[in-house]
Amino acid sequence: MAESATLSAPPRSGVAAFREYLAERFPVPVTLMLAVATASASYAVAQRPGFAHGGWPLLVDGAGLGGILLVFLLLFHLRVFDEHKDFAQDAATRPDRPVQRGLVTLGQLKVFGAIALALEAVIALAPGVSAGWWWALAVGYSVLMLFEFFVPRWLERHFGIYAVSHSAIMSVVCVALVMRFAGRSGVVPTADVAVLAVLALASTFSIDVLRKMWTPEHEIDGVESWSKLIGLPRTGVLGGALLVIAGGAAGWLGLRVGGGAIWLAVVTAVTAWGLVTIVGFAKAPTEKGEKMMQVVAGVHYLVVWTGIAVVAAAAHGVRFDVLGLEGSL
Repeated sequence: MAESATLSAPPRSGVAAFREYLAERFPVPVTLMLAVATASASYAVAQRPGFAHGGWPLLVDGAGLGGILLVFLLLFHLRVFDEHKDFAQDAATRPDRPVQRGLVTLGQLKVFGAIALALEAVIALAPGVSAGWWWALAVGYSVLMLFEFFVPRWLERHFGIYAVSHSAIMSVVCVALVMRFAGRSGVVPTADVAVLAVLALASTFSIDVLRKMWTPEHEIDGVESWSKLIGLPRTGVLGGALLVIAGGAAGWLGLRVGGGAIWLAVVTAVTAWGLVTIVGFAKAPTEKGEKMMQVVAGVHYLVVWTGIAVVAAAAHGVRFDVLGLEGSL
């Protein structure tokens, strides 16, 4: 036994441990794709008045690229907030998670979260103070989430309202991103921003619902899931309805920024695929099908959000203006 202990793997270094933590709790490639999709769609919607009246191409500039970093960093500091907020419950119900098993500590995550927030402040203020104040709304909303809007016990008893209130952060984020551009152009596409907020809420809520749609044997004592709360069939209906709402909002926005029949066909196809997959899992739940629910939510989000920016670029062309380097496509 002593020899076996001597030959055991050496402890991971701080960097290696943090990389393992990220792989488990904050997968960087996937999160970066979500940030690109969210920011690029929001920036394209912000420029819709220019497409309609000024004929300008889709502008990709430092403020737009900064928006991607802002979303990425905000998602990270939300993860840090959640680790602190949910530590006790996770210790009781999911002791195998990285923080609970000592891979990283809450103190270390607090430092990383503070760095993320500081970087957000610098990036948000780069285009001007007004743009920074809009991003402060998103950060402020995330702080309210950390404290469960100061009614934690009430939200705990109202799982659906809890989920909606936490999903709504992405609607606030998208409004802030649009205003980073609109504050400079002086034109706010009010109707488009409202639909974008609906899209953000529906898409984010669908991710929450579908990733908590589990087979009966994977339900965890002490952990709420949608499938436990309302059953698999109703969870499937809710998740499917959210995909339809998100698809409808994305289809409308895509048309507004220059899309056409092909765009609507893409949105319809990815939404229909999602619905068929959800129905199949609800009728015959399997471990593979459970994993596919997260794939459905993620793929739908990436396709409809990124697609809004892609159709805008295809319809109007692209002009780059980053760090003084200009170009166009």
